[in-house]
Amino acid sequence: MMEQVITAIEAVKGSKKRRVLVNDEWKFSLYAGQVREHGLTEGMELTGALYQKICRETLLPQAKKRVLNLLLAKDRSEMELNKKLLKDGYPEEVCAAAVDYAKGYHYVDDLRYAATYLRSHQEEKSRLELTMKLKQKGIVGEVIEEAFEMVRTERMELLSDDFEEAEITALRRQVAKKVKDSASLSNKEISKLVASLGAKGFSVRDIRDVIGSVVGGNFEYL
Repeated sequence: MMEQVITAIEAVKGSKKRRVLVNDEWKFSLYAGQVREHGLTEGMELTGALYQKICRETLLPQAKKRVLNLLLAKDRSEMELNKKLLKDGYPEEVCAAAVDYAKGYHYVDDLRYAATYLRSHQEEKSRLELTMKLKQKGIVGEVIEEAFEMVRTERMELLSDDFEEAEITALRRQVAKKVKDSASLSNKEISKLVASLGAKGFSVRDIRDVIGSVVGGNFEYL
């Protein structure tokens, strides 16, 4: 195994932390006092035992505290927390352990996060948009489906009725944003609007009904 050597300990602009580079790659960040406490100097070998000690005694406790502070500010997904910790200079294994700690106490819960997101945005976005947004936040497909089911159950509606109604409301809002004067809409503009809404995941039937009610009349492309 390649020897692990501390090649640089760099000051971080605007921070009291120091970036510790091992074999010229950023390994972790510590406060200046912690660097001295662990006896770290440029050119020394970072043994496995010393690295584990730093992780166990310093980095992990700090990462746990950081996770709790992030969650106090707002609810976040596991992936969002992990990204924040990585950006702060915590090693991957420390990030994973800190997030697992929060999960163990249910401080972070992707199912709860997804369900909360759906409750807040189901009347603004289509089901496809909601699903895509949650996937971007690191929520896996099975959890998203469970969250959809949870919200349906809460509202005591049949499987699709509640979300169909919510999608119609979201679709009407989207059309209202884009259509200021329905009387002046050209066929080309209506066609572009239909394509745009279809790309967002709204059904052709719903698009036809909503736009038809706005512009009036029956159009071949609707």
